[in-house]
Amino acid sequence: MSLLKIAICDDNIPITSEIERMLMHIKRQDYIRMETAIYFDGDSLCQKIEQGEYYDLIYLDIEMAHIDGIKTARFLRSQNIPSLLIYISAHDTYFEQLFEVEPFRFMSKPINRQKFYDYFHAAYKKIQNNSQFFTFGFHQKYMKLPVSEILYFESRGRDILIHTITTTHRFLGRLDEIEICADKHNWNFIRVHQSYLINSYHISSLSLANVSLSNGCSLPVGPKFQKALRSKYFQILEDL
Repeated sequence: MSLLKIAICDDNIPITSEIERMLMHIKRQDYIRMETAIYFDGDSLCQKIEQGEYYDLIYLDIEMAHIDGIKTARFLRSQNIPSLLIYISAHDTYFEQLFEVEPFRFMSKPINRQKFYDYFHAAYKKIQNNSQFFTFGFHQKYMKLPVSEILYFESRGRDILIHTITTTHRFLGRLDEIEICADKHNWNFIRVHQSYLINSYHISSLSLANVSLSNGCSLPVGPKFQKALRSKYFQILEDL
């Protein structure tokens, strides 16, 4: 899968260091591409999320000053952010409050190394299964779309339009970055034009100059994309 982004949020520096060390050990041992960021309070994490940062997995302490782990999680869920949450606490008296924010796991301090390893890999497996969703943000709201429902992405100025079977969504982005993301996840999207990235599974027919999709839409094929389109499309058909 693509780069796994992980946040560690705990006001206890030795704990954040311990978690990061264990993650780096897993990274080297299991050859998992990951990137970690450390926050010492919920407020700084929430601010970063508001600025558009996204994390697949968040290790979150419950008892922190200013904004504790419960309030931090409530903020994340209010923004429809689907990050997996693994709570870390020296106390187990918060289960009722945790239930409403859908934590993935709860881990007690001091941290049991085997349990940490097991929980990480359970989270990693779930994130891999969820990689068939495209996640994007617009006006501080996050959405997940099944990749199978996406017909094509369209670049229009600074905006990206996501054309699905039933509707169209808009967000700020770059088509080049979406193409890289699609390739990393093996979504079988094909660039046919400077402005269009299409889902190959929705191709109904194609010619040198045009490609028709399952909804009846016809899109132009840019001259510099013609050869790569046919080559990649027929390769996908062979792999089915």
